[in-house]
Amino acid sequence: MAGASGARRIVLNRAAFDEITLAVADGAFELAKAVIEGAQVPDAAPYAEGLVQGGAALAYVGSKRVGLWSKTGATVKKPRAAKLSKGITVIGGYGFPGRYQESGTVNQSARPFLSPELLARLPDAESFVKAACTRHKVIGKERAARGDVFRGGKA
Repeated sequence: MAGASGARRIVLNRAAFDEITLAVADGAFELAKAVIEGAQVPDAAPYAEGLVQGGAALAYVGSKRVGLWSKTGATVKKPRAAKLSKGITVIGGYGFPGRYQESGTVNQSARPFLSPELLARLPDAESFVKAACTRHKVIGKERAARGDVFRGGKA
């Protein structure tokens, strides 16, 4: 979890955005958490337990962080290579040495563990966003159940 000042900052950042934007960001954030929790992380020497415990997800709307989660509960910083857009950016994954397991190196072939889980969860992305929209009361439960909001139905 975020520290006391980090948690306050997230609450203030969330207050500045409209409910629809936050609902979509929260839905994508929940999807990232589900991918990280469901990934079959390799836990063999020399990787030990550090890789398994290192999963985290961050959500940004514009340049403001609106969500933070890690398996260990520790505060996580935005990766330096991550570029934030003016829209919604969700970052999820594992730090060092996870990227070498995922994409391989010159001396080691790729052993993906996160990509297969992401591809398996991607068809369910709509349900994560729909649940977040209902939770934020952007759409009512009855209307979500009718299905006229999602899947190209008339509003």
